[in-house]
Amino acid sequence: MNVTVLFFARLKREAGTEQVHVELPPGSSARDLAAGVSEQHGVSLQGCMIAVNEQYATPDTLLRDGDEVAFLPPVAGGSGEGQGEADTCLLTDAPLSLGEAQDFVTRPQWGAQAFFVGTVRSPNQGVDIAFIDYEAYPPMARRVLQDAANAARAKFALGGVYLAHRTGRLLPGEASIIIAVGSAHRRAALEGCDFLIEHLKVHIPVWKLEVGVNGERWVEGTAGAPTL
Repeated sequence: MNVTVLFFARLKREAGTEQVHVELPPGSSARDLAAGVSEQHGVSLQGCMIAVNEQYATPDTLLRDGDEVAFLPPVAGGSGEGQGEADTCLLTDAPLSLGEAQDFVTRPQWGAQAFFVGTVRSPNQGVDIAFIDYEAYPPMARRVLQDAANAARAKFALGGVYLAHRTGRLLPGEASIIIAVGSAHRRAALEGCDFLIEHLKVHIPVWKLEVGVNGERWVEGTAGAPTL
């Protein structure tokens, strides 16, 4: 059987390519694939998460012919958008707009709104930052944004959710993420916003290459799924 392997962030640079096609014997697992990929392409997959067809998976997940397998370094939390009945989820390389978020969640039936804006910080850990390059796995990132909005609405009885995440090169002070929620009551809005912040920073497949006066480094991330 044949599978497509996708690389992101440091893995893409170590392998020297964004994707490869691998032939495997039937019954192979994601762990088996990882072992072969590590040997053939000289990449270290230790501690990486796995996604099969844009869904987080375990190392023991059995693969099928035609699967798309992504190896994902711990995430550090393109363009396109997804929209549900009462939410907007954006992954974009365009500047984010707090005004757009406010307009979306300000409605007569929602008496409370809560917001979170994350911006590029400089200095960071005592180092002046020139810029940060944000790299994403776009189709999976959009799915994670939509799933997070659905989960928050169900858990806190929210009226609406607005999620927007930047990709590409951002300068200090630019917004990398905006979260806005609207609900009938204050407590639900505040708790829903906090839930979304904490959920996305460990689940959305976005990585940050930070460039400063001391050179560049991949910002250490968090694994929100089983790892190799």
